[in-house]
Amino acid sequence: MTSVDVAVVGGGYTGAVFAIHLSRLAGRPLDIAVVEPRKRPGCGVAYDTDDPDLRLNAPLPVHFVYPDAPDHLSDWYADQGCLARDPGALAADGSIYMCRGDFGRYVEEQFRAHVDGNPSGSRLRHVRSRALAAHRTPDGYRLDLDDGRTLSAGLTVLASGYDCPRAPPPFDGAVSGHAGFIADPWDTARIREIPADARILVLGMAQTASDVIAILLRAGHRGSIAAVSRHGLYPRRRPPAIPGAVPDVMERVVRPVSLFTAAHGRHESVRGLLRTLRSEVRRAEAAGGSWVEPFGDLKDSVWDLWPALPLAEKRRFLRHLRAWYDVHRFQLPPQVDSRIAGAEANGQVSFEAAFCVSAACDGGALSVTLRRRGGRECHRKAFDAVVNCTGPDMQPDRSNNPLVASLVACGYAAPHPAGVGFSVDDECRAIGGDGRADPHLRIVGPLTYGAFADQQGAAFIALRLHRIMPGIAASLNR
Repeated sequence: MTSVDVAVVGGGYTGAVFAIHLSRLAGRPLDIAVVEPRKRPGCGVAYDTDDPDLRLNAPLPVHFVYPDAPDHLSDWYADQGCLARDPGALAADGSIYMCRGDFGRYVEEQFRAHVDGNPSGSRLRHVRSRALAAHRTPDGYRLDLDDGRTLSAGLTVLASGYDCPRAPPPFDGAVSGHAGFIADPWDTARIREIPADARILVLGMAQTASDVIAILLRAGHRGSIAAVSRHGLYPRRRPPAIPGAVPDVMERVVRPVSLFTAAHGRHESVRGLLRTLRSEVRRAEAAGGSWVEPFGDLKDSVWDLWPALPLAEKRRFLRHLRAWYDVHRFQLPPQVDSRIAGAEANGQVSFEAAFCVSAACDGGALSVTLRRRGGRECHRKAFDAVVNCTGPDMQPDRSNNPLVASLVACGYAAPHPAGVGFSVDDECRAIGGDGRADPHLRIVGPLTYGAFADQQGAAFIALRLHRIMPGIAASLNR
């Protein structure tokens, strides 16, 4: 058994950035192990790609690893000559939307640089394995790894993301085993293998669906691509940037009172927030602006607005408004948006608000019955491939991740009562089934959505870690 001070489970962006900053702030040398089965730490599902159509969905300055050095990524990007290798990253308005693979390479390089040397003299290492189960001990946790090793840690940090999308009911039976059903939308190799003339149905219309469509179009796909979702909501088009108006995310988010609260006071209901937002959008449009600025103020205030909402209001938002929020929050890179818009204009790509009523195997094809939203009539169509882009599973109590399942089953960590992610306190200590916060178990990143809401963008994850890291470092100095 190997003993360490800190075991970080999940070595994508969240886990790598956690380890980097802990090694920078620790008051004594720590032994920090990052448990991640992928070869490249810092990349995870989102950034471990070389596909040129998978780009960050916001301009370069909005992403960072070091909140105290917001220009570090831009300087690295220039030094690496990334734009010369990828001129398509430059949008018409002068903004740069870098490839996700380049961002992953940047995070990986920062992690490896801190392995080689860091301010605290800590030992930072990548344990290429997968954690299967956790066992509480008097001094922390013992983790069982899939290679037979065990890892004992005084502090365990769960930094993994969500599970792959679950197959929706019409596709969760025998149909799920059909060769034409692609359950994992992040399996880009399999998506590229779809025959060029195949009739494709994409389940979902959010960012992942757009990624899949963009990959298919670049690969020269000639067949029809139909995307359906219950609400029929597609990511809103990003208006051209105002020259010189790059937002200072740190200034907007790290402040005593959020922008939205400072301007409009406290809100105790999502209906009140929506009413105020709509009023501000109308005001902005009357002055020649757009919805982007008022919505941006709301988005950059979520860290303050969400915790203040009663539980019933959080559930109301997740049930009725989250889909609307997400299509404004996760706008597409203009390069991807324009390609998809062109394919939609020529009739190859279509979007429809519809429900999948049933699905059945039909030889080499899949026969799917659809019902349009608001209508009663159903129509059946045959597709050669169906790609499941319905969104990641955000409920830990039904997770396929064995460690997450272990934490829930043992009561070490409890699902958030809002229905997404885990319950944690303000310092990201896991709240167990007994209602108590555990100083030996922290949960960070996307799995804290129920507690903090928007913890999916890199900047928001980094800023949350920036807030809690001094307290974590201080607790480890004792």
